[in-house]
Amino acid sequence: MLFSTYAPPETYGNRLSPIAIPASSGIPRALRDLVVTVPFNDRDALEKTLRNVGHELAAIITEPMLGNYGSVEPQPGFLEFLRSKCNEYDILLILDEIKTGFRVARGGAQELYGIRADLVTYAKSMGNGYPVAAYGGRQEIMDILGDGVSQGGTFSGNSLAVAAADATLSILESQPVLETIAGNGQRLQEGLRTIFRKAGISTVISGYPSIFGVAIGAEEIVNARDWARTDRDYYQRFAAALLERGVLFDHDPREPWCLCYSHSEADVDHTLGAIDEVVASLKR
Repeated sequence: MLFSTYAPPETYGNRLSPIAIPASSGIPRALRDLVVTVPFNDRDALEKTLRNVGHELAAIITEPMLGNYGSVEPQPGFLEFLRSKCNEYDILLILDEIKTGFRVARGGAQELYGIRADLVTYAKSMGNGYPVAAYGGRQEIMDILGDGVSQGGTFSGNSLAVAAADATLSILESQPVLETIAGNGQRLQEGLRTIFRKAGISTVISGYPSIFGVAIGAEEIVNARDWARTDRDYYQRFAAALLERGVLFDHDPREPWCLCYSHSEADVDHTLGAIDEVVASLKR
């Protein structure tokens, strides 16, 4: 299994990467022996890894964009490259669309980029915030469920969450939800760029109008390593100052800014006014 996120250059293409880092306690270190990590957007590293161990890999798992790492977008053609390499090596492509599903397009990143994964995961956005998740994929894979693969859970098929998802998806089909969010998000992004440019602070706005990251002190963001060099201390002080002015977003700079259908142009204007005030007064 290959998880496309981050690895130092000395591990590229190694038999197994020594830095498959557990996200929390309780995850056995032995799992790293089953995972190879490769940097997002790095075609050369991926190709080298596949030449070395591609015949042993079951799947490539990746977000279409790094939603919890600054909303780093795929470079042009990168996801298509992943799809072609999975076909070449007979590897499953699994897209984690927890962040992008039902946000960047009604059909998620698959629709936006015109690719088809073998398995896809979705979550809260399909239920407008209700605790719901789903996965799906090609029929020959999904047919395995219940025939050798056990699946279950206390809250599986929860009626309230399913009703919320049904209502949300119906509204997405019948109303200009994503178009409205995209319009407001684009205005917000353009305003942010203008404010930071005026202040002489290099900033990269990455992602999509509906969900994006703000990387302060950066010139270009291609992968997690680029993001790690951003000014996180300033970002947290920036977030705290905006909270005092009634603008709330996650203080963790890895987390994306997300807009919703309830946000109005007036909300965007208020937000930009507060940001202009904070950036003008906050020292780096």
